[in-house]
Amino acid sequence: MRNPLVAAAVLALLASCSTVPSTTPTEQVARFTVRAGERVAGPERVDARPGDTVRIEVTSDVDDELHVHGYDKATDLVAGQPGSVSFTAGATGVFEVELHHSGAAVTSLRVSG
Repeated sequence: MRNPLVAAAVLALLASCSTVPSTTPTEQVARFTVRAGERVAGPERVDARPGDTVRIEVTSDVDDELHVHGYDKATDLVAGQPGSVSFTAGATGVFEVELHHSGAAVTSLRVSG
């Protein structure tokens, strides 16, 4: 009787140590500040998985347009006020996020998984 109990305990321990990644979609929120055409706050890259909701918020010191390449998402920015785009990540790859008129690079979005 003792060996089956030990075997069951070992199996339970192994199952609890599993490193299977979660596939539940999550929300990825990234906030940026752009001044004089340069990113001064926010991550260099945003990582997401297909199915995740991605929200990119940018505050710029000039009026411009926030644009996410590959997803064709855009919004007008008013100087000093945060503007954002939100979408569900679907296409995989690396996509540039920039201010359209000034050409300022905001970040890159990497969707993989």
